[in-house]
Amino acid sequence: MMIKKIGISVASLAILTSVSVFDVYGAGSKRMIEVSEQSANVVVNGQRVEGESFLYNGVTYVPARAIGEALGQEVDWDNNTQSVFVGQKMNDQQGYRGTKTPYPFKETSYTKAPIGYEPIFINYIGRHGSRHLSSSKYDKTLFELLDIAEKDGQITNLGKELKKEIGNLMKVEKDHYGLLSTTGGEELKGIGARVGQNFKELFTSDKKVIAQATFKDRTPQSRDQFIDGLEESLGDNKVEILASAFEEGKDPYLRPYDLATKYNEYVEDGEWVKLYEDYVTQSTGTRYAKEVLLQFFSKDFYQRLNSGEFELKDEKGKVKLSNPTEAASNLYELYIISSNIKGEGDFEFGRYFTDNQLKWYESIDNINDFYEKGPSLTSTDLPQNIIAPLVKELIVSTDQSIQQKDTASIFRFAHAETIIPLSSFLDIAGANVSIDQPQDVTQNWNGSVISPMGANIQWILYSNGKDVLVKMLRNEEEIAFPIETKTYPYYKWDDVKTYYQNKLQKVGVELDSSLEDNIELLQKKF
Repeated sequence: MMIKKIGISVASLAILTSVSVFDVYGAGSKRMIEVSEQSANVVVNGQRVEGESFLYNGVTYVPARAIGEALGQEVDWDNNTQSVFVGQKMNDQQGYRGTKTPYPFKETSYTKAPIGYEPIFINYIGRHGSRHLSSSKYDKTLFELLDIAEKDGQITNLGKELKKEIGNLMKVEKDHYGLLSTTGGEELKGIGARVGQNFKELFTSDKKVIAQATFKDRTPQSRDQFIDGLEESLGDNKVEILASAFEEGKDPYLRPYDLATKYNEYVEDGEWVKLYEDYVTQSTGTRYAKEVLLQFFSKDFYQRLNSGEFELKDEKGKVKLSNPTEAASNLYELYIISSNIKGEGDFEFGRYFTDNQLKWYESIDNINDFYEKGPSLTSTDLPQNIIAPLVKELIVSTDQSIQQKDTASIFRFAHAETIIPLSSFLDIAGANVSIDQPQDVTQNWNGSVISPMGANIQWILYSNGKDVLVKMLRNEEEIAFPIETKTYPYYKWDDVKTYYQNKLQKVGVELDSSLEDNIELLQKKF
């Protein structure tokens, strides 16, 4: 048997296509090894694969590239991670986060207003910034499942790593569930600072600023960070800022979903629920869940989970993990929140998924948000109609500011459950088309664009002393109203008002309705 010397690293053995003498650098330093030539026949699907093999330390090595390509799979080597990839690579872009995507601000230039027009008012509605996990559920239940598997001797080494990582996450999250994260604070402070920089002349001592939030801690926190950024950008320009938060259960504008009786019945048992469940449990979802979980558990333990042996509950006693689909989904939930808490810890849950798997789980989240909060099915407008009281309030407060000239801006801080239906009701392109087939949703609706963390919609009003124009920004970029204009992105305020007033009348919301009227309307009609 012929002996050869080759320069090689242990990691590179699996991707050899030849045993000639060549330089290869792997995880460690280059070294020379002696290998024995050995002819091994490799047959894939009945076809012999060409490629030289060799014997080293009693193990026969064959070329992974030749085998992978014979199987119709791409083969690649990632020097950064010292990894061989056959087929789909593991996630390396840290994307596919849906509505948990951190605020996607990018520098942009704005279209100048028509000659003679100056900004007079800003009406702003936004989502809170990046946050911690909303409560102890995804982390708690998955940790408990891994703990059971470890005690039963049915956990893999990677499962032990995952358990440790979730344990570290739970330490970070302790006393922080539901709160704004460091990243979230930076996002909102940045948005506030840019509002002040772009419209500094609007904020004068004779005009007040109104800043409202929901009762949830992360929205007052977002409000206050936004105000800090605004005030810092204004420098010596001192303005009166009236900050407040709605009382729980008495907020028909920023949290209408708390009050809307029929809507909550729809969320629990609407026509969309079965469509969604059937889609989630189709073969693709089942296969991906199994692929993800078998990294951490033995096949026997997976079968126990699949048979319904476990019912793991969140901190409120609600079952959040009882099958493989929920277990894999819970891990995805940890992945998507990890980018929100980079300031608190560096968690790499994305390494447990391939890009294709992440794309699938993001699509599931998008479909859920679309049907529960967005344009939904062609048979119902209920999810978007509950936001009508807020649209009424936007119109009324804008009219009042134009007439009274004593308010520079109103800033409202809410949730994805507010921004998503608002985008739909306002008929913003890409956010307002109903779809009956779940598989078609992600081609037409993108949660990471419509409602990422910190998402915001701004109406900027301009006047020349006689006429009033308005333009709309989404996430600080100019977008269109669903009406015609000859001066895009500037529209006549009266035209915009008329368009939305007509929509409001169709759902029974009048411009002169009070907060109490709107609460009653949500409770009885929506």
